[in-house]
Amino acid sequence: MPREATLFESADGSVLKGYRLLQRGGANIPPMWIQRASESRCRLHKDVAQALRRKSKSGQSTLKEWKKRYNKECFYYGLRVLLELARKGKTRLTKAPRA
Repeated sequence: MPREATLFESADGSVLKGYRLLQRGGANIPPMWIQRASESRCRLHKDVAQALRRKSKSGQSTLKEWKKRYNKECFYYGLRVLLELARKGKTRLTKAPRA
């Protein structure tokens, strides 16, 4: 059974806080977490485009949800980079999440 990913909320979206929390538990950030976060954000792109064209207050919730998903994607990506730097002293992850 997969565990629920609550690290983002526990760390208040802070990569450094998240890294410290991971150090305590010895957990890892699988590459699939980054990919799933990206796919989740990309599924909103049509709705975001419509919200931007409408320029009404009704689209604000869609834009806020997109921003939250983007921040989560960047959070997991940043954690993965920090973990690789701590383990190997270098990282091959050079491509930041795209907006």
